[in-house]
Parts: sequence; C-alpha cells; structure tokens
Amino acid sequence: MRLAIVSDIHSNIEALEAVLADIESLGCERIYCLGDIIDYGPNPREVLDIAIERFDMTILGNHEEALMLVAEDFNERAMRSVEWTREQLNDPAMPREQRQKYWNYLDELSKKRHHQQGDLLFVHGSPRKPTHEYVFPKDSLDQAKIRGMFAKFDRFCFCGHSHIPGIYSETGKYGHPKNFPSGELDLRRFRKLLVNIGSVGQPRDHDTRACYVVLDNSKLMFRRVEYDYEKTISKILAIPKLPTFLAERLKLGK
Repeated sequence: MRLAIVSDIHSNIEALEAVLADIESLGCERIYCLGDIIDYGPNPREVLDIAIERFDMTILGNHEEALMLVAEDFNERAMRSVEWTREQLNDPAMPREQRQKYWNYLDELSKKRHHQQGDLLFVHGSPRKPTHEYVFPKDSLDQAKIRGMFAKFDRFCFCGHSHIPGIYSETGKYGHPKNFPSGELDLRRFRKLLVNIGSVGQPRDHDTRACYVVLDNSKLMFRRVEYDYEKTISKILAIPKLPTFLAERLKLGK
C-alpha cells in the first residue's frame, strides 16, 4: 500500500491543495493526518471540509485540542489565532448543520491521540507525549530523551508538531531529508526509526515548500511541493485578528 502521511496543515488551503495534487499524481491509496489541521492560517473551514472528506485517519493535534479543550502553553499570538478560528467555526451565518459537522468531527478527534498499525506508530508530538512533546534536531544530542522516546514504540514512529522534517535513529543521529539521495530512504536498513514528516502548511526548516511523506512498503519518500504562499500571506494580512507574524513566517519558511 502506498500511504501519504501529512501533518500541520494549519488552515493553509493553498498548501493542502498542492499537496493533494502531488499525492494523486503518485497514486497513493490512503492519506493519514497527524494533526493540527486548523489554526494559524486563513481557511479553517475549507481545510476541515477536505479533511472530513479525504483523510482516512486523523490524530488529534495540540491546536485541535486548544480549540476543543484547553490551550496549553499557547502564547498571546497563538491564542488570538485560536479565538479567530473558533469564531469561523461558530459563524452564525453558516447553516447549523455545517457548524455541527465541524464540531462533531473535532470531538471525535479528541478521542484519538495515537494510531498503531502493525509495527507503525502514528502520533502528533512524540511517542512519549503524543499530543504535546516536540521533537527537534537538537534533541538528537539528548540521549535521555532519545532513549525515553524509543522505548515507547516497536519499530517505526511517525510524528509532526515541530514542523521540521527528518529522521532520528536510536543512537541519536539526526538526518534532514535534503541529505538523502532523491529524498528517499529504505526502512529495511533500520531496526528502529523516528520520522518527523514536517509540515504541509507552515514549514520551519527554511524551505517554503509544503512537506509531507509517502510510505511505499519499505520505501520512505519525503516530498516537497511548491505552492502559492503569497496568496496565503495576502489572506492572513487581510484578517486583522490574525497576527502578521503568521504571514511573514511563510515567506521565510521558519
């Protein structure tokens, strides 16, 4: 089975549509999402519509949790975005059934913080703390953290949350996809591996292109996809309640 794994779309419809076109061109049979479908970006309803219709499996992200339950460790700028997103999903101009569809979907997500499929574990944050713990390249130097995370899964773990793609070995080595030939990796070379799949809607590795992963049996492919981020930026800047910082970072990929 050829599986597309996406994460951290963050209400960026331009990035998501570009990634979906790439996914279709590769003939992927299923799409899994590791959370943070919404928030930060200007099109939460449109992105949710696609998630509900197209994604075969979705895990709760910390931004869905913030919208539904509590905004843990969110700064003032992030809270402004959460509040604006909540307003969009509660817009009284929308039919009541539409509002209910969004909130029912998010309520179902709140019950799914990880997904186990054979020797594959899917989480939003990390295998230790599935919704909230970040995995950054610098963590490869923290042997205690590496050991703690690797003790929580059997073979391969896929996560998002940090928006920085790469692979982590149980010996503490980190590799960015740009260092892999053709962005591909043979998983059979590894006994255990933690894979951060990066972000569709807000990349933070100084590359403006949307990032996601395709898993084709034992072959792992990191995909980078160009999208019209200037259009997304213009939309964000036209919404006074959204911090301009959310637009500026898309142009910098950070």
